[in-house]
Amino acid sequence: MKEKELTLADLRLQIDAADDKVLAALAERMEVAKKIGQLKKESGGTVMDADREARKLLALQEKADKILKPYISRIYSVLFEISRDLQSKL
Repeated sequence: MKEKELTLADLRLQIDAADDKVLAALAERMEVAKKIGQLKKESGGTVMDADREARKLLALQEKADKILKPYISRIYSVLFEISRDLQSKL
């Protein structure tokens, strides 16, 4: 028996569910980034850690699946920038 073909509406519901998960993960990431920023501020550290970001990008590239791999640098460069912005405002 052939599986039911998914409609555009079905696929959009899947995208909506995935977006909800992404938003939750981003909120969690930003809460942790905020805590890191607070620790950096208390210890006199700097917000920018270029070595950490470079190492993290390489690790993420290795973990990413094939479809996502070409976009990891762009996605995480924005996330790093946003995290630094949040931390600089503490």
